[in-house]
Amino acid sequence: MNEIESIRDLVHSYCDHVCKNDQKSWLELWTSDAVWDIGRGPVQGHDALRQAMQTSMELFEAVNQMTFNGTATTSGDSGEGRWYICEFAKAKSGKALFYLGHYDDTYQKGSEGWKFSSRTLTWLYQGPPDLSGAFGPPPGYNT
Repeated sequence: MNEIESIRDLVHSYCDHVCKNDQKSWLELWTSDAVWDIGRGPVQGHDALRQAMQTSMELFEAVNQMTFNGTATTSGDSGEGRWYICEFAKAKSGKALFYLGHYDDTYQKGSEGWKFSSRTLTWLYQGPPDLSGAFGPPPGYNT
């Protein structure tokens, strides 16, 4: 498997672990000092990522995240990429939600293969699945 295919597998594993709410396996996809920012401000390191993921997933009964088109490049043991995603979610309140966005990533290759060293999400849409919600970043995004 070439380097780009390995990164593609990393990205798809991320979505799979989100869909299964497998937070332990999700955390293993990150370097120990990784940074994750989904619009609530960046968190860094495994402890902060674990807490942020747990807090996020506590809001939902179910989440289905899918990756679509994307690109990645590598140079030695580092790389970067952009991947477009959509996510359907059912909040514990019963509300149906739909999200569109893209992740801008950096990757690091180590003895266990490629891992995320950062992921920053840019929201393109948030709201009901009927697209009556807000296009573009939601109010207060990255403020």
